[in-house]
Amino acid sequence: MRKIYFICFLLMMNILFSQKKDKLTPIEVYEKVWQEHNSDARLKLIKTIWLEDSTFEDPSASIKGSVAFNNVVNEFYKKFPDAVLISGPKVTKDNYVSWDWKIQDSKNKLIMRGREFARLNGKGQVSKIISFWNSEVSLTESEILQNLENDNYKVVAKYFESLFKTRDFTGIASIIEEGAIYSQAEGLPYGGTYVGFNEWTKMYTKSSEFFDLEIEKEPTYFSNAAKNEVIIYFTIKCKAKKSGKTLSMPISEHFDLKNGKITAIRPFYFDTKQFAEFLKSRK
Repeated sequence: MRKIYFICFLLMMNILFSQKKDKLTPIEVYEKVWQEHNSDARLKLIKTIWLEDSTFEDPSASIKGSVAFNNVVNEFYKKFPDAVLISGPKVTKDNYVSWDWKIQDSKNKLIMRGREFARLNGKGQVSKIISFWNSEVSLTESEILQNLENDNYKVVAKYFESLFKTRDFTGIASIIEEGAIYSQAEGLPYGGTYVGFNEWTKMYTKSSEFFDLEIEKEPTYFSNAAKNEVIIYFTIKCKAKKSGKTLSMPISEHFDLKNGKITAIRPFYFDTKQFAEFLKSRK
């Protein structure tokens, strides 16, 4: 008898799960509609879940029918061509589904956020969508810091690539703030404080007189976005020009940034004394 009850329970749960899945299916298509940039392809998607008396309402529009709804999406993409939709978890009750969403641009900058309410007809189609949104909403503090961290990583990655791999000094100059400070350890033959990118290039030239360098281990990135700081940790392999000796050494470089540009760099060598002696050594 217990076995029969258990089987009935499983059947009921399966039915409930299937019903919930069925309710979400037109919503999944609805979200694909907003992700589709091609108007013709989008209209075909809309017609699979949209009736001619289905309605869409938001602060900017109140329309009926599939073509009218497609035009709403077209107008949105004219204004925000690189928009990316990010949806939250769905809440279902009877024939209603609701969820939060936000829209960002390709650089993760928030465009707007809101909440959607959908009424379904029970046949895999949408009867009504009511969309609430606020285009003037501001990013949360965590979102601001995350975006800043991503931007700072890109700047430092460009610096690293341009200096150590492509030797693109024009590219480096574009991301260095005027009057930026580079602080090299005083014990090195090219040690000292260099102010401004013109002085930095002199330091690069002087350092190249002592060794040839290759990256042995690619950098790992760390960040404190609240302080506009990025630290990278990597390993170099050097060949001293005076002695011909080779040396591998971990290095970390500390970057200060402001408004998308580097304002200061401080490199830290695993053993500055050993590195200085290596550079000065002779055959």
